[in-house]
Amino acid sequence: MTGLVGAVDIGASKTLVAVVGLPISDWHMRRRVIRFDTPRDPTECVERVARAVVELAGNGMGELLAVGCGTPGPLDRQRGVVIHSPNQGWRDVPIGPWLTERLGVPAVIDDDARTGAIGEAVLGAGVGADPVAYLTISSGIGSGSVLGGRLHHGAHGVAGEVGHLVLEPGGPRCSCGNRGCVEAYASGSGLGRRARLTWRGATMPDGRLAPRSAADVFRAALVGDADARRLVDEAAEALALALASIAATLDPELIVVGGSLGLAQGRFVRRAATIARRRCMREAAEHLRVLPAALGAESVLAGSAVLAEALIARE
Repeated sequence: MTGLVGAVDIGASKTLVAVVGLPISDWHMRRRVIRFDTPRDPTECVERVARAVVELAGNGMGELLAVGCGTPGPLDRQRGVVIHSPNQGWRDVPIGPWLTERLGVPAVIDDDARTGAIGEAVLGAGVGADPVAYLTISSGIGSGSVLGGRLHHGAHGVAGEVGHLVLEPGGPRCSCGNRGCVEAYASGSGLGRRARLTWRGATMPDGRLAPRSAADVFRAALVGDADARRLVDEAAEALALALASIAATLDPELIVVGGSLGLAQGRFVRRAATIARRRCMREAAEHLRVLPAALGAESVLAGSAVLAEALIARE
């Protein structure tokens, strides 16, 4: 098969767009990438994505045949619609039909965590492993799984929503509307929200600027701030619950961790994995392997290309 596919990763803060030549097996050699801040307006976002695809495809490499897109959900995959993306504030956004209309090729969308899962399973750290689970830790927390080479969606398309397991019913408010979810403790947005509640003023008692982001919290914890260390401790316990739940319910050969926060805070992830082994039954704990995403920040992007290639093969 020859030609090109478009690949899109729409995140809460950053969007990545690539065009890759077929076959996509040599991902790093055959793709070019454009990055930009994700617009809050979904129509503007899709327009910028389409312009980027056209720009990347317009170099004589071949004909654009399809486009794949990973985006936060929940989704209606059959219609290509984002039903609700809490961290973006999007509701009922027909990403797939808009991309098809703008680019003139079929489009497929899937949840970003599941898209990352198929990317790592086919092209990254999970090659040769089965089942493979992928956990993304960034503005939100999600996971996806690949069993027998196929993505697992569940009966209602919400398989893998471990970020919304409730750790503490009376805990901090989560973007999904519940309280005490894993995401409210361990995601970038959750840690940032908890930082603003912990340090309500602009400065800390010693005069330093108060943490306002997850990165700020980790830096403050590293230098010994007691409140920051408490937030990181609670985040590690929450993330451990997510990892232990995946281990107990899926029994994967490998859990791959990606996302901006997951990749930047490897020590934190390893600590959570150690805690998770104490939360699992012995048989699950003995085989719990947690590795960083081999594709780095491009797991979802690569997975989108995998989805687009599979779409062509079906048609």
